[in-house]
Amino acid sequence: MSVFSSAPGHVKLPHTRIIFINRTQDEKFKDNSISTGKYTVISFVPKFLFEQFRKYANIFFLTIGLLQQIPGISPTGRYVTLVPFLVILAVTAIKEIVEDFKRHLEDRKINDSEVQAYRNGGWEKTSWKHVCVGDIVMVKSDMFFPADLVLLASSHEESQC
Repeated sequence: MSVFSSAPGHVKLPHTRIIFINRTQDEKFKDNSISTGKYTVISFVPKFLFEQFRKYANIFFLTIGLLQQIPGISPTGRYVTLVPFLVILAVTAIKEIVEDFKRHLEDRKINDSEVQAYRNGGWEKTSWKHVCVGDIVMVKSDMFFPADLVLLASSHEESQC
């Protein structure tokens, strides 16, 4: 099937999106909140264990530690390998929890930062997570904006942003 229509110079697009400026969209779009965290409370244990046991060294030490639990196979004590390995996994898990918590705090800070959006005939303060597709927002000089924007006007020379 050709993407070109029969009319010369026209391109037939398989699916087009129509975005309405400054009003509710007919099509559902993803919200503007960001999330860089790796884990949730429910997904932490499975994801953490999956990441740790993708490393061959961890699989090796787990296998050795489990083999040492069988009497008569290991000449050393039963817990010589397994206890240090589990301690290292626990320390790594605590480190991952702390790092992920920091990511969630940073995400919340960015999502809750304020911006001015043109709504209901005037400029209203709203948080970035409530900015929707088609909203007109005012970004002031040197202001951070965590969204894809189309520049409509600029107060800088040569309309730079």
